[in-house]
Amino acid sequence: MMRDTAGYGVGTIRGNADVDDDTQIAAAQRIHEKARHLRGRFLNSVAVIERDIALILTDYFCTSDPAKRELFFRYVVTSRGFALSAKKEALVAIVKRDYARYWDKQKKILRTLDEIMTFRNKLAHSVVDVSHQALARPIDEGIGFVDWNGGTPITDKEFQDWVVKTNMVSGCLKEIKNLLPFKEHR
Repeated sequence: MMRDTAGYGVGTIRGNADVDDDTQIAAAQRIHEKARHLRGRFLNSVAVIERDIALILTDYFCTSDPAKRELFFRYVVTSRGFALSAKKEALVAIVKRDYARYWDKQKKILRTLDEIMTFRNKLAHSVVDVSHQALARPIDEGIGFVDWNGGTPITDKEFQDWVVKTNMVSGCLKEIKNLLPFKEHR
């Protein structure tokens, strides 16, 4: 039996020992190609969200001096030390304090960012499942990621649900950007 680099067997498909290695390799390649497409699409959406939050924080804290804005954006909010979770916490604090009515109306959508971040982290660091079972499963039944839900396959529809969540958060971020620099009167 061949072994893939993750240590998952690239063995028989559907229990048929007569299936040749080329067929198994082709099945593994299809799974990896689909995983790259789905993972890339989602990770790109989250990267856009992270940049949008960095821009909002820059607009909020640096309102007049373009040189300070550039420095703040380049060396503070987009630095390696300023993680997405820290950006989210700062954004939520601003929205709760300065736009309380907006927070009350949109907090459920903004809180989905925690779910998105968890999924992003698992997806980004998880190995694609190319076990015997995964190779035997029709690709339209989903792609498994070993570190996400015990490798339970994620279907195109489930990925689309995650994309919808990222789009909803992106929509909220656009609305928040439009609220700046005004503050809600209490």
